[in-house]
Amino acid sequence: RLRQLTHIHPDTAPLLYSTRLITIRGMMIFSGKQAIKKIDFGDIDGLYDPKIKEYFLDFNFWDRIVLHDCYYVIGRKGTGKSAIYNWIEQRQYDEGILVSNLSFKEFPFEKFLKLSDDDFSKPNQYQSIWRNIILSEVARLIVLDQKNSIDENYKIIADYVNFFFGTDLTELHKEVTRRAEKTSFGIGLKLKKILRIKANQEWMNGIDIKDGLSNITMINRKLQKVIEDYLKLHNATQIIVQFDQLDDNYTLFLEKEEYFQSIISLFKVVYDINKIFRKHNIKTKIVIYLRSDIYYSINSFDAESARWEQNKLDLNYAIVTRSDWHNSKLLKIINRRIINSLPELREERNPFQVIFDNRILNLKEGNRREDPFRYIIHRTLHRPRDLIQFCIKIQEEVFSTDNFYFRTIKDAEKEYSLWFLGEIENELGPRINDLKALYELLRLMGRSPYSLTEFKNRYKRYKNSLKIEAEELLRLLYQFGIIYNINLRGKYTEIFSIIRNDRSVFNRDLKIVTHKGFYQGLHTSKFSKRTSGST
Repeated sequence: RLRQLTHIHPDTAPLLYSTRLITIRGMMIFSGKQAIKKIDFGDIDGLYDPKIKEYFLDFNFWDRIVLHDCYYVIGRKGTGKSAIYNWIEQRQYDEGILVSNLSFKEFPFEKFLKLSDDDFSKPNQYQSIWRNIILSEVARLIVLDQKNSIDENYKIIADYVNFFFGTDLTELHKEVTRRAEKTSFGIGLKLKKILRIKANQEWMNGIDIKDGLSNITMINRKLQKVIEDYLKLHNATQIIVQFDQLDDNYTLFLEKEEYFQSIISLFKVVYDINKIFRKHNIKTKIVIYLRSDIYYSINSFDAESARWEQNKLDLNYAIVTRSDWHNSKLLKIINRRIINSLPELREERNPFQVIFDNRILNLKEGNRREDPFRYIIHRTLHRPRDLIQFCIKIQEEVFSTDNFYFRTIKDAEKEYSLWFLGEIENELGPRINDLKALYELLRLMGRSPYSLTEFKNRYKRYKNSLKIEAEELLRLLYQFGIIYNINLRGKYTEIFSIIRNDRSVFNRDLKIVTHKGFYQGLHTSKFSKRTSGST
């Protein structure tokens, strides 16, 4: 009978929903409240999620990245790049391959940006150091491979690893950068004192050494040839070297053209090495994970970036059409996590809807009843991270109140919106002179659509604080998904947003709307501060 109710009075909703049982194939299993408490929604950061293999959904990622010709995985922050990176590494033993995950979270980028090779013109001047990092890592994996074949090329590779790095082979990409120096003859790789006396051994034949530094271009030339020769001859274990967290340093180097040039150099080296390996049917491959806003900024520095498109995988979970709502990737992701915790719902077409049954919850958007999944997604950037975090906040609210109805979701939204505000603020902060002034301006603009003229009129009193032109600010806010454009066409509303299309740009002639989740964060943060200040 509860399933047939079309309306429940707010005062009785918590009690009725808490006692209502979910019926699966004629069997009453548990209440919605109990179901929410049982679900492990996972970690919002896929890089550190220890259970990623249990509920990761493979949308053809393994096939594209590991087996075919994807060299670049591009997506906005929070779209699961690090989750894929982590998942591929965790699967290596099951699949019989070797995966090396190179993290650039605490990488010495300040030192790296000083290692430009003057033999190359901009933006190619970091190719020498990147090539050595990649080749050194491949050499390390060849030496560690238990299925390796001992021949002359293998011995040369092993000698290189032992000669330059000894027995400590952890974080080789950082070690190469620390020991590299810029010299009058190019980039040199510093030798340890104990190794200088051995510099006449076979490996160093034909490689210039000055002041304990060996010429990195010569090293690269020799190392790449022996690696290619070795891998062409032997059916070695497949090797995947993955680069992630290159964008962790992005906000620190926004004004440095060298940072973009270093990323371009890396993309070019990866393209070159991968194409050479592919030509010789070598299974080794290098993969880069990078934020889409950085990737598309590269176009302004290097016109050749267009050739990378065929080797690029775009991560975009945006729900664009009406039909997407019923079978979206985001819905599949959350349902997979629900089923992993509640296998009783495995045969259900939509486990999320079974638990978040709005005939009982009675969740509304204004005066209109709203599907809970749509309600949540409209307050996100259509990213897995946001959806998982919102569900976690709902779960926390259920544990706290022991209730689960529309008010539970509304209260969880307040906590989620504060997190959402902080999530965007971390990226927005370095770009805006006065965040407090910006937040006050956006609160005044309200929830309803507004025009460019209306924004400019409000903006006048904040110009001195923000120190940026009004339209430039709007373009920046659009780039972060904080605002979007709408076009009213009779009964229908067209939405234009960076969330839906990574290459979308702000349109000054259309109405502007502030993102619901961000606006709720502005409202909640203001209310929280006012309340705490009065206690």
